[in-house]
Amino acid sequence: MTVVLTNGTVFVEEGLREQAAELVVRAQDRDARAFSIAAGDGEPVSVPPDVSSFLMQVLRGLARGHVAVSALPEELTTTVAAELVGVSRPTLMKLVRSGELPSRQVGTHTRLRTGDVLALRKRRAHDRRAALEALSALDEEFGADR
Repeated sequence: MTVVLTNGTVFVEEGLREQAAELVVRAQDRDARAFSIAAGDGEPVSVPPDVSSFLMQVLRGLARGHVAVSALPEELTTTVAAELVGVSRPTLMKLVRSGELPSRQVGTHTRLRTGDVLALRKRRAHDRRAALEALSALDEEFGADR
């Protein structure tokens, strides 16, 4: 099976895509949550959970026929930041204007630090979980089924 690496891009043949799809199905059937790598001496090396999750996402993308992996830059455009946070660009700009999300101007363009955007994303996810837990507690207390 030929895998060609050119300027950081990996091209794979159809057979490898099919193997990825089969592995994804087998992992789901077994509720797999972690990867391990067989070292040269035969000892398994466990892969950290975050890396395992990343690898599974890559395999799922490859199984569908397409995947792109890229490191996040230090600064993001407002369009990319909005996509990462899961809001529209106008909503993201409201967060910038309110001071909830720090930014800097480069000419007429707004740039956001990736760390700040990821921290906002994490806070919003935490807030959503807390709201869901509070709603669940209310449901248990007052019960809609009663």
